[in-house]
Amino acid sequence: MKLENKIAVITGAGRGIGASIAHAFADKGADLILAARTRPELDRVAEEIKAKNRRAAVIACDVSSPADVEKLAAGVKEKFGRIDILVNNAGISRRSKLLDYDDDTWLEVIRVNLFGVYLCSKALLPLMQQTGAGRIINIASTAGKTPVPFNTAYSASKHGVLGFTKSLASEVALSGYPEITVNAVCPFFVETEMFRGPGGYLAQMSKMAGLSEKDVQDKVVGRSLQKRVLEPDEVAAMALYLASDDARGVTGQAFNICGGRVFH
Repeated sequence: MKLENKIAVITGAGRGIGASIAHAFADKGADLILAARTRPELDRVAEEIKAKNRRAAVIACDVSSPADVEKLAAGVKEKFGRIDILVNNAGISRRSKLLDYDDDTWLEVIRVNLFGVYLCSKALLPLMQQTGAGRIINIASTAGKTPVPFNTAYSASKHGVLGFTKSLASEVALSGYPEITVNAVCPFFVETEMFRGPGGYLAQMSKMAGLSEKDVQDKVVGRSLQKRVLEPDEVAAMALYLASDDARGVTGQAFNICGGRVFH
């Protein structure tokens, strides 16, 4: 039980990678605060976690809203009084050619994917500082390491998350909290609604490129050595490692889970 007696906050926890991380953490003994914008999805995941005899609190939260994040932090203090692990997983993607982007849409991606990481980290880091230890795990993307045409907003946001991760890791250690680690996980395409859902990657690129969704998938997965789409539990396994004491000496790093898509 690597996470026994640990309290973890997971954003974007209602489905996909976030839900998979919630289950992985609960299986190893953690109690959870599940956050996302869609309450019914959170409630479903919470019931599944409770069936494992772990505690699971639900807090509806738009991570791009300072007021919502303040409520999240207040809820964590009220329900558990402390936090050991923060997983910044919430994210969105809105693909478009640069010249066709609506400015508000471009900024929405930045606000959720990057500003949300900043807000949640800023709001919950003080609770870790009270105990002198903790884990911040940011779910980034290989899009933060390689060019992503027709998705400049997403790519810019994930490059930003990696810069934020490294800078915050340095800052907390130099501020006297070396046992608070900050790391990132960089998946390639994962079998989630963001990839295969009605408004997901395949649907968006199929429309833009005039190809079938199968042709789009074959083309993009062909960029990796394994030529496959990842499963959410593969990302969760890395998050579990980073959350555990096994990773106590790891900070400021960005780990690829990509089937050989990138090598840096």
